[in-house]
Amino acid sequence: MRNAVAYVFYILVLVFAIACNAQTAIKSEEIIKNLANGKSMQIKGIIISDDLDFGKVEGMRVNGNLYFERCIFKGNVKARDVRFNGNVVFLANEFQKDADFQNVSIFGTVNFSKSVFKGRAIFANIAAWAKNSYFSEVKASDKFSLEGSDFHGDLSIMDSEFSDVFSLQETFVLGNLQGSNAKFNGSTDFSMLNVLRRTIFKYATFKNEPNFSNSKITRE
Repeated sequence: MRNAVAYVFYILVLVFAIACNAQTAIKSEEIIKNLANGKSMQIKGIIISDDLDFGKVEGMRVNGNLYFERCIFKGNVKARDVRFNGNVVFLANEFQKDADFQNVSIFGTVNFSKSVFKGRAIFANIAAWAKNSYFSEVKASDKFSLEGSDFHGDLSIMDSEFSDVFSLQETFVLGNLQGSNAKFNGSTDFSMLNVLRRTIFKYATFKNEPNFSNSKITRE
């Protein structure tokens, strides 16, 4: 009898543990609706089951802060031409399709650290006014582009791994560019890169010879 009770207790504990680890799925329209009302969003451990398009916010202007942690984006994430007046934080998320942040303006913290990008990650022609912009410890399976962007502070891509094309072509960094321990397993384009302070690539590895033509940097 005692063994039977113990077995039932074990099963109940196992079921509870599975339930605690299960992620809730939501539709992107719930997020857009809250942002349209000027609210900040703090979401952890959630699955976003469809495409998330920040361009659907009225006026293409997001005034609240964004904070996504350990979320899974099953659809495309789009923010082309959107203005973010608050923080943009995507910490340790998984992007299963494309992440398109072309031509965005960000006037708060920028942090995509520890995220996994399985599709293309395009952050081209963005203007980031943050003191620090973080793309540290990311893993990108497809193209990852920061080309033509202006970072008005420091930019970190340290400890990241890029399996495909990586581009910082014609990118401007007002502060330091930190790329230590990064792994570049595809072609890399740093041509016309302009960094006003230090560019640090200690212990970084390049599978192919990087292109630094016409760049203005002080390398370490």
